[in-house]
Order: sequence, then C-alpha cells, then structure tokens
Amino acid sequence: MKKAVSKLIKATMIMGMFLLFSGCGGTKKDSQKENEASPDKIINMMEINEISSMDSGNALDGGSFIAITQVMEGLFNLDADDSIIPGVAEELPEISEDGLTYTLKLRKNAKWSNGMNVTAHDFVYAWQRVVDANYASPSSFLLMDIKNAEAILGGVKQPEELGVSAPDDYTLIVELEAPVAYFTSVMTFPTLFPLNESYVNEQGDNYGIDANHLLYNGPYVLENWEHGNQKWTYSKNDLYWNSKQSNVDKVNIQVVKETNLAVDLYENNELDRAVLSGEFAKQYKNDPDYTTQLDSWVHLIEVNQIKDGEKTIFADENARKAIMIGIDRDHIVNEILDNDSRVAGGVVAAEFVGNPESEEDFREESGILTSYDKVNAQKLWKKALSESETKEFTIDLLASDQDENKKITEYIQYSLEENFEGLTVNISLLPEKSLLDRESNQDFDLLLTRIGPDFQDPTTYLNNYAGDSFHNHSGYNSSIYNELLQKAGELSAKPKERWQVLIDAEHTLLEEAGVVPLYQSANTALMRQDIMGMIHHLFGPPNYYGKIILKDE
Repeated sequence: MKKAVSKLIKATMIMGMFLLFSGCGGTKKDSQKENEASPDKIINMMEINEISSMDSGNALDGGSFIAITQVMEGLFNLDADDSIIPGVAEELPEISEDGLTYTLKLRKNAKWSNGMNVTAHDFVYAWQRVVDANYASPSSFLLMDIKNAEAILGGVKQPEELGVSAPDDYTLIVELEAPVAYFTSVMTFPTLFPLNESYVNEQGDNYGIDANHLLYNGPYVLENWEHGNQKWTYSKNDLYWNSKQSNVDKVNIQVVKETNLAVDLYENNELDRAVLSGEFAKQYKNDPDYTTQLDSWVHLIEVNQIKDGEKTIFADENARKAIMIGIDRDHIVNEILDNDSRVAGGVVAAEFVGNPESEEDFREESGILTSYDKVNAQKLWKKALSESETKEFTIDLLASDQDENKKITEYIQYSLEENFEGLTVNISLLPEKSLLDRESNQDFDLLLTRIGPDFQDPTTYLNNYAGDSFHNHSGYNSSIYNELLQKAGELSAKPKERWQVLIDAEHTLLEEAGVVPLYQSANTALMRQDIMGMIHHLFGPPNYYGKIILKDE
C-alpha cells in the first residue's frame, strides 16, 4: 500500500503500506517439544513487526495487515501468481458496460467463527464504517472511488449513502463515481474485509483489543494475542468454507528482528523459516533450504520539508537532490544486504505492473531515475548552504528497529556526514508503532521507511506523494505533480494515455526529489523443504499461510 488534487486522485490515494508488511517464517516439522507431544501439524513462523491493530478498519501497518489476512477473508483472494480469485464472493464481479456498477454474488457457505453466515450486509456495514468521518479510518482513501465516499468523509452526506448495497443476503452492489480499471484488486485488501455488525457493536470499544474480542471468517483464528505481544498463534478455523486447502493445524508466530537470532532459532528447529540479509544471505546462498523472491517493497527516505511548523533545510530542492544522489545504493544492495534485493530505479517497483497494451514493465519504461554522484551532490549541498542563514545542521535519521536497518542507517550517516560539510546525522531506531507516530506527527528530518502496493496499479505508490495524501508526511506539495495525478484520474477510460501520464508523474517526483528511493527488497530466507504452498504476494499483505501443505516424512 503514505495530501487538494481532485476527487479521483483522493479516490485512488493509496497507502503504500510503507509501513510495513514484513518478513515471515516457515515450518517446524522437526520442532521438538510441542510437535513431539501433539499429533497436530504445526509450523513456526517469524514476523519482523508486531501487530498494532486487528481492526481491519483502522489498521495501518504491514504487521497488522498480514495478521488480519490469515484470520479474515474479503470478497476476493490472490493466488500464487497474484491473480484475483474468489473468496467470500462466488466468482469475479459482473461489471456494467459503463464500468460504474459491480454486482457480486456471495457464497452461502462462508461463516463467521461463531457460526453465523457471512452476508452482503457485513460488507455494507464494514465499508460504511470505514468512510464514517466520526470513525476516522486511516485507510478510508481506499474506498474513495465508491459513489458518495468523498461527500461522506467531508460531512456532506451520511455513511448510509455510500454506493454499496445489499438487495439480499448474498448479493452486493457497488457503485463507483467513475470507472476504475483496478477496482477489483482494491477489493482484495483487508480494509474492505467484512465485519459482523452485531458482534462489533456488542464488543464496543473492546473490539479488536485482543484475540478474545474478535470474530473470524478466514482460514485461521487468532489465539494468545493481546497488544504488544511478541508471540501469538493462528489455529485452524474448521468453519472456514475452504478449510481443506491446508493441512496445517497451528501456525506459531514470534517476532524476530535480528537475523542472527532468526538463524539460531532455525538451526535449533525452533523456527522453520528465517529471513536472511547481509553476511547470512551470503553464507547460506548455496544451502538447499535457501529461497529468494523479489518483493514489491520499495525502501526509501522521506525528506521532511516542514518540522515544528518551520521550514527545514530540505525545503530547498537543492538539499533534497543532494541527499538523493549523495548515497550509493549499489553499496547498500551489494555490500550490506547482498540478498537479491535490487537498486530502486524509482518509487514504482520492478516486475509489479505492466503497460496495459504492450505489457512492458512500468519500471523498464520509466527507467532508472537516479544514481550516485558524489561530486554533484556536494555542489548541490553547498548551493543549499549558500542560500541558508544556518551553515551547520544536526538532523535526525529515523528507522524501524529491524536488524538490517542498523547497518543501512549507519552507512547513510557516514555518507552524508562525509560528503556534506556542516551536517551531523543522529540515528534513532524505533519500534514500528513509535516510528509511525513520529512520522504521522512529522517529527523527523530523514526517515528510512518502505512502501508496498495495496492494489496492482502504479498509483498505489505515486498517490502517496500527492499534496493532500494522508500518507504524505514530508511536506512535498508540487503543483506539477498534483496536476499529473489529477490528469491520470481523468483518463481512466484511456489506459494508454493514462500510462504515459503516470510515467511523467514519477519523473517529476524524482526530478523534484520529493522522496529518495533506495532499494527494492527481496524476500530471502531459509525454509524447510517440507513446506508446500506458502504464498508471497507482490501487492497487499505479502505473506499468506492459508494454503500451506505440510508434507509427511
């Protein structure tokens, strides 16, 4: 899946879930203790981030979305190739000729974990809740394409006037403001999952605070979780309509942020999948358990132009450009990570989405938009200093407290202090929730983060930097960029023209150094070879355990 352009830009505004969708783990066929004492098929996974919220309507970070996807299900799922397949819906939607009306038929055997049927009314309630201005969902922009959503969020209309209705228990009608070619993929995202109204109302403020105040309709139910936990369990949901797609009874999860600890746990049969980077990736590259797959996460630096109500040095475009070309991305990818990650050519990931006519990859068409240039970086920084009353700056570089970020931030600190006179960089590595709080309060100078796609379209990345985007925390507000995004929104019926406008928009964003892309990560890990069917998605929550088959010895 990160601020006024137009209704359609807001409509497609997407949270690149910079935040966070993150690493995961594998299987524990040999795990001692619990496995030896039980005939159940149990796998043990790792995540890099904690769960901050299990409420699908207000979750914001990747760790939460990954968890929600294991225990809840929306209208559609993604298969191993990221093709859209039916979930609670029986089949793909029937779309009217004008592209404005979606008719969806729901399966009658989808149930909540309390035995109630999942109905179309559950989707109507959940979606109306998300766009209710009093609820203040951070993900409401995902529904902005739906008729009346903007007016409801603006307080002009009521949530009940949202363009979604249930003429009967198993038919859902969705009306859009304008055609959106990728809207079906938006419906795969957890923000659009159903909620049982009677249960949510019964729980009140307690809904989602722990595993005992949740209702599930996905392949697993959540156990042993409350806010702040570093360990929890997904247990098989026998009421799930497709429960036979996996033979796994339990998935034990623990948060592991350090690669060396993950590897130790893997070697001791306490983890069945260990995420690798740096020296560990090099060490295990020839191991038969080694697996790697390109992610669609783009790791980047947000460059804050306004802090405490005052302009920073980075309000000067020269200073931002200096940061952009003053960091050697090849060193980060090849020396620090060395795990099949790639240098980021822009903010839109490679191998993510293709030209609607030629199918050529967006990244290939848009090109490599930035590169390391120490000499010109120093010139740009000196020019920024010459136009500033202050000649010495101490800035904060923030990042989440994952293992790999320590070395990356130290390298960025060294590069900037070495290349730019008068600059001192202080590093703060924070837990994910603290980092999100600092980011949303615009309390940083530079912030190392990442964005991931919520649906399969370049705007899932690009709209994060629109002037009025909920996820734009750096003060970047370009009239040229905003106009290009607005134009793209108006060209929904002309995909070829729209595609070129989106390429132009990315070029503008990078030419103005609105954000500094660094690398596109790879999902590299050791994983037991008896695990079959673990799915890693290139958009939406990346890790899905619902189809894992644990092979017998």
